[in-house]
Amino acid sequence: MASLLLAHPMFLALSPDEQAASSPYFPLGILYLASWVRDAGHDVAIYDGTFESGPESFADALAKYAPDVVGVSGVLPTRENAFILAEMAAEAGAVVVVGGPDPTAEPGAYLAHSAVDIVVHHEGEQTIARLLEMVDDDELTLEHLSTEPGIAYRVDGSVAVNQPRPPIENLDELPLPARDLIDMSRYLDLWETENGYSSMTISTTRGCPYNCTWCQDSVHGTNFRQRSPESVAAEIAALKAEFTIERLRMVDDVDAIDRSWFEDWATEVESRDAAIPFEALNDLKRQDLPLLDVRDSL
Repeated sequence: MASLLLAHPMFLALSPDEQAASSPYFPLGILYLASWVRDAGHDVAIYDGTFESGPESFADALAKYAPDVVGVSGVLPTRENAFILAEMAAEAGAVVVVGGPDPTAEPGAYLAHSAVDIVVHHEGEQTIARLLEMVDDDELTLEHLSTEPGIAYRVDGSVAVNQPRPPIENLDELPLPARDLIDMSRYLDLWETENGYSSMTISTTRGCPYNCTWCQDSVHGTNFRQRSPESVAAEIAALKAEFTIERLRMVDDVDAIDRSWFEDWATEVESRDAAIPFEALNDLKRQDLPLLDVRDSL
C-alpha cells in the first residue's frame, strides 16, 4: 500500500503574527485526512512544522518515512512555506499533492510551481485515498487523472481543474482525527502558558448555507452538514478522558442553525459527564434566553 506523509507548513518561529495571536491550534484538517487514509489501510505520518525552527527539519521526516506521496496543506499565509516543502518532497522522489483552502481557491497558483504534481480541491479525504490507490495500481497518468473528480493538474502547459468530488454527506462516517500522530502536549502546554488555560479544537459541521462571496467556494462548500449529537458528545467524552483540557473551541463556520440539535447535544454531553466550557470560532450570534440556558449546561 502506498505511504503518505502529510505536512503542516506553519512554523511559529518564523511567524510573528502567529506568535502574537498566542493560539497555536493543531492542524485539525490533516488529522482528519490522516485518520481516513489510515482506516483505508495506508501507512500515514504527519510532519507538523508548528514547533520546528524551520523547513530544514522536513528533510529528516522525508528520510525517516520515505513516503510515496507527500500531501502539503495550504493556506495563504503559509503558501511560500508550502512551496519549500514541496520542493524538498519532489527532490526526495515523492509524488507531491497540495490541498486546503488556498489551493482550492487558486489551484493554478500552486500548479505553476514545478514541484507540485496535483492539487486536491474541496474536501480531501476521499480524493487523497483515491490517489493513493492510483499509485498502488500504477494509474497516476493523465488518462486516469482526467476522469478523477476533486483534483487539478497540468496538461500541456495548462491547468485542468476537474469537477469537485461530492462531499461526505454523513459526517458520522468520519473517523476521529488522528491526534495520536502529533505531539498534542506541546499545544496544550503552550496554550496554558500563553492564555492561562488549555484548549483544544473540534469540528461538528461542514459547509455553510449562506453563500457569502468571500467563502462561497471554500473547501466544504455551501452544503451544510452536521454530525449527530451522539457523535460529538462521544468525541468530547473521549477527549476529556485522554487529555487535560479546560476549554473547547468549535471551529465551525456557523453554529446553532438547528436548535433541536443543540438541545440534543447538551443532553448527550450531560449523560456522558462530558461537559467542558466551549467557545466558537466567531462570535456567537444566535442567542436567546432558552438557548443560553442550554449553552450554560455545556
